[in-house]
Amino acid sequence: MKNRTGNHGDSYIIDYHFASLLDLLDYIENSQRVTSKKSSENLDKHFTGTESFQQAFEMCKNGYFSKDVENFQNIFFKIANQVARKLKLIKVKHDVVGAVPDVPRYLTGNPLNMLNLENKEKVKKPKTIVLNFNSSTSASTSKSTIEKRGLTFVLLFDLLRKLGSPVKLNLVEFSSSEDFYVNTEVVLMKNKDMINISKIYFPLVHPSYLRRIMFALEERLPELKNRQEYFHGYGCPESYRKYVKMTGTELHENEINIFTDDYEYVSIGNALKKIIADVDKAGGLKSSYEEISNLLDEIDFSTLSEFDDEKDY
Repeated sequence: MKNRTGNHGDSYIIDYHFASLLDLLDYIENSQRVTSKKSSENLDKHFTGTESFQQAFEMCKNGYFSKDVENFQNIFFKIANQVARKLKLIKVKHDVVGAVPDVPRYLTGNPLNMLNLENKEKVKKPKTIVLNFNSSTSASTSKSTIEKRGLTFVLLFDLLRKLGSPVKLNLVEFSSSEDFYVNTEVVLMKNKDMINISKIYFPLVHPSYLRRIMFALEERLPELKNRQEYFHGYGCPESYRKYVKMTGTELHENEINIFTDDYEYVSIGNALKKIIADVDKAGGLKSSYEEISNLLDEIDFSTLSEFDDEKDY
């Protein structure tokens, strides 16, 4: 865990960085509460989706499985498998020379009758793509919107990695109370990590990550001991891009930062295309954007209708 505090203009920001979910939970478990407020424990299941803070803590630590998680996982794999099949096709190039013959083309006399399996890179050293997933949401944000945001970023992580781009997924939570801001960042997945839906579903999708785990963290931050007014509402959600602007954070030249707050998620297909276009503009793709865009146009996203706002967590 790393932390820093400081004034930025007329505002004051406290800043905590955790290397993993376990690092975050270890801090919560071994720190003293600085406020009499116990919203992380006292809020009801209707608002948090869990019976107790301890249940949320265990789900965050160990992962869990439920019908919601199973549904999310099935939708993810249905779409990810389609993407994988399409990627195999666009990585194969027809040429006059190659390792494998395309027999139908050869029989019709087409000179481009060989399959070149080598993927010609657009960039020698692709930039690392950092996906910054903001877990801050207002109380009015629908269940399906939260699910679609989470699914979009898991699909992004999977797609970019398959395209050969180094990628990292960070959880961020940026909130404010008047001129006082709290920022937390947690590394959720690195480039070589396996995608385990039962582990990542909770922080990406479940309301208890924000309304129990993040609240519990804030209840233990020593910098908030003399700012009890912050706990009247535990801050208002803010865009993480605003944090970058306020702090003048220097983004590494070899990184491309993507922010959840910059996109809409009514259509996951459109959101993915918009994000991939931005990655391409920043020089983060090996394959051409046109190929990836056409690929996404051919993906069947109809399974997303299975997300249902009427179902409770």
